[in-house]
Amino acid sequence: MKKIGTLLLIGFAALFGSHSGYLHNAQEKLITPEKIEALKLKATFDVLDYENHPFKDMTKGEIVHKLGLMRDYTAQKKQIIYGNKNEDLPENFHYKDKWPQCFHQIRDQQQCGSCWAFAASEVVSDRFCISSNSAVNVVLSPQDLISCDKQDFGCEGGYVDKSWDYIRDHGIVTDACLPYTSGSGSSGRCPFKNDQGTCKSGQFRKYKVESHQQYETIEDAKETLFTEGPIEAAFEVYDDFMSYDGGVYRRTSDELLGGHAVKVVGWGTDTDGTEYWIVANSWNTNWGENGFFRIAFGECGFEDSLWAGKPHIDVLDKFLN
Repeated sequence: MKKIGTLLLIGFAALFGSHSGYLHNAQEKLITPEKIEALKLKATFDVLDYENHPFKDMTKGEIVHKLGLMRDYTAQKKQIIYGNKNEDLPENFHYKDKWPQCFHQIRDQQQCGSCWAFAASEVVSDRFCISSNSAVNVVLSPQDLISCDKQDFGCEGGYVDKSWDYIRDHGIVTDACLPYTSGSGSSGRCPFKNDQGTCKSGQFRKYKVESHQQYETIEDAKETLFTEGPIEAAFEVYDDFMSYDGGVYRRTSDELLGGHAVKVVGWGTDTDGTEYWIVANSWNTNWGENGFFRIAFGECGFEDSLWAGKPHIDVLDKFLN
């Protein structure tokens, strides 16, 4: 128990940095009718009504567990280069328009800080499908990362780069093989040993990436999204984001809740000329734009950690040859 408690402290410190004091009010309600009405007066995006708010009955602590990204706040951030020199890229793009057969549904991490596992596994799922011209069209398992990636902390959070290291070095199985069971907050034990095991359903196979990388220019991020498929992003979530219901999100709050990882599926330009990302969240379809959201470029450190990997060719060859 002492070891588990230490890991929890390490995880929360990494996740919240200097904002860990927020947890002192973990039992307070974050969503109230008064806060919703005040937000509607200042927000430039559509705000959820209190009556229909999916998180209105949750405490702050419960809402925080819908996040889960860990970051090293002591590390120096890489300078992101904005702008786009590739004139061949469209002004508006959504990957489902180019690869509709590889479009996968919005998922729900529930009450587990597993966004890092969902974002990475969903990006890899889409990229295997796209790379194989839909021959390898599988939904990969976030549970594999949550239960088996020992460099991260399961439902207590995880790092973008370490989760991609795990997928490169060990790979992840399909969701049918290892379904999601951590929605109540328990990370569970890894059922595999030495990357071998049996599946609940289907054949045991680990899906790996050959390599992964962070994209430090908007041009590179757009190009890989347009040619190879979705990418992962990590950003800071403030309390107003929880009440997003549509439009282009721009932050109005100073109350930081923590970090969050998501799947970026496209980009576009608003009527006022603001560029935005189109993003798949992991909070089910009763939040946002049927589970998706749009966020303006430069908001909440969204471009600080844009990441993706290339599917391992050996797995593709087994399907294609």
